Amino acid sequence: MTGAAADRGIIWSDDFLIGIEELDYEHRRLIENINELHRELLAHVDMDRVEDTLGGIHARMQAHFALEEHVMVSHEYPHYPEHKAEHERLLDEYTELMTKFERAPNLGDRVAMEDILRQWIVDHILTSDKKMSLMVVSSKKNIATIEPSTLGRRFRKLMPGKGPG
Repeated sequence: MTGAAADRGIIWSDDFLIGIEELDYEHRRLIENINELHRELLAHVDMDRVEDTLGGIHARMQAHFALEEHVMVSHEYPHYPEHKAEHERLLDEYTELMTKFERAPNLGDRVAMEDILRQWIVDHILTSDKKMSLMVVSSKKNIATIEPSTLGRRFRKLMPGKGPG
């Protein structure tokens, strides 16, 4: 990020919405946390406060990835192994940069850490999460559109004289 955009952090956009309410909520909170970190780093606030924010982002990422993986497993998402591997890679990269920054803060590590967080938001949410959500949302709609009364009628057509009246 450069210029005016660098002063603002990540600007929320509905482009980040993937159509799964719980995950959209988490994405919005993560962007808020990342922007909080960005403001703290620009303002050169106390390092203890920055470390708390770094830890908070790490914890939220872990919880978010666990929730997202649960959604993928429960909907039998076929690309789950690749998506989970992407989560692990992003979390490992963030953890390494966070630890390095906490040991010896410097501008290069700060920029790298913010870059990995932006990459995650832009690349991961707008590509991998959108791809996953298309399948999950469509599977929810397919299940939700079959009403019990419709199932009963279908059953009676297939098996006359059997099933609920």
